[in-house]
Amino acid sequence: MKEVDNKIDSLTNSVEFLVPFTKTLVDLLSSTTMKEWVIVKELKNLHINGATLSDGTINTTAKIKDFSVSILYVGIRNFILTIRGINHFDGFCIIVTNKGIVVNDNSADAPTNEAKLLKKAFLDNYKSPYLITDTFLKFRSQGA
Repeated sequence: MKEVDNKIDSLTNSVEFLVPFTKTLVDLLSSTTMKEWVIVKELKNLHINGATLSDGTINTTAKIKDFSVSILYVGIRNFILTIRGINHFDGFCIIVTNKGIVVNDNSADAPTNEAKLLKKAFLDNYKSPYLITDTFLKFRSQGA
């Protein structure tokens, strides 16, 4: 029973992190008024370090919690944000562009059951996202 409780806690924490994190990134990358150097600064505030800025293009990949986060920003409202599950959530993948969002639970050769659960929980909460969670606030202030 303890293992089931840990999986539920992990799923809940991941959703409470992932929904506001994704929403924050999408809002940042969709901004029509923010300069590229400000976007890079805001990415650092989200613990996404190592972003390179060249000729108005921002490119970065980071490991955040149990996720790989990749961003390619090539100008105002022209970006690709990819968030992939690692380990427990292998197979979970969010791809967001300025045209929309796609969420998959089978983007790995052997996706985990947790990937399927995370996809459902993410979509249930992302449609009408809560603005902020304690999990996300803790991440913003402490990282990891």
